[in-house]
Amino acid sequence: MTVYRDVQTAFIEELRCVLESGENVEVRGNSTRELRARLIEISDIRSRQVIATNRHNNIFASIAESMWVICGRNDMEYLGAYLKRASEFSDDGTTWRAGYGPRIRNWNGIDQLSEVVRILRADPLSRRAVISIYDPDRDFVESLDVPCNNWLHFLLRDGKLHLHVAARSTDIWWGFSGINAFEWTLLLEMMSRWLDYEPGRLVFFSSSMHLYERHFDRAESVVNANHETVDRRPGGVRAFFDTEWKESAGELQEWMRLENRLRSGERLVDLEPSLTDPLLLAFIRMIELFWSAQNGVERSVLNQLVQGVGDHDLEAAAVEFLGRSRHGAH
Repeated sequence: MTVYRDVQTAFIEELRCVLESGENVEVRGNSTRELRARLIEISDIRSRQVIATNRHNNIFASIAESMWVICGRNDMEYLGAYLKRASEFSDDGTTWRAGYGPRIRNWNGIDQLSEVVRILRADPLSRRAVISIYDPDRDFVESLDVPCNNWLHFLLRDGKLHLHVAARSTDIWWGFSGINAFEWTLLLEMMSRWLDYEPGRLVFFSSSMHLYERHFDRAESVVNANHETVDRRPGGVRAFFDTEWKESAGELQEWMRLENRLRSGERLVDLEPSLTDPLLLAFIRMIELFWSAQNGVERSVLNQLVQGVGDHDLEAAAVEFLGRSRHGAH
């Protein structure tokens, strides 16, 4: 297993490994470069932003999709507003058939997050706090959307909560760096707070870690531009998730209410937000910043919104995004 301090370092170094040592494999008519049975660890799970030179990651989409999953949603109306290519992976143009959200929050009536909280509160050393995503009753089908991440296991050891993730297939460009590392480290931070333990490590296993040919040139440019590992210790304030489990449903519902209104063009100051969680507040301020930029708000106002986010790492990711000449073409 290879241990990395943060998500960005893991992405860059794993990308380098795929380019240098990956095997050429053609899958469904697409050329890829693949490493098999890849096992990595991320130690600082709060350092989840990817702002590597030439990657051009969309931090706002990472936030929006992660919240969409954790809130149990799978609709294209929401996700398509942040990820223009989302409809390419929808069978009906309305939902993601295998969206993780409903499978995690409502598997035939079971909220798997609630079950993990229950199990580990009753027995902190339990090995049974498992979340399933792949469903053999539904997923042995021809579809544009078959879940790539299949299994999550929360394990309390040495006073910390760890999360182990197993994936059958990982597109390192769009999958790992765009959303998977962000959503699972976020879920680990949340679950740690719900159980009143410190977050530990994220261990990610991918049976197939691969890069599509369409990203070969861009991947080379990322590796060449980031050839030295940067120590990204926080240089300012960090916003931590700090909401009890029993209060979380209301906080998440309020976050979604605000997101919907901001997407419609309203301003946060006019919406009388009742959010109290520091990290969710920082996230919704980022969403306001995103839609303000998309709607052509002048740069001085955007700068003020950046300064008001309340999280140094998120602010740095926002500045990098807004500094691109074509940030509107998200």
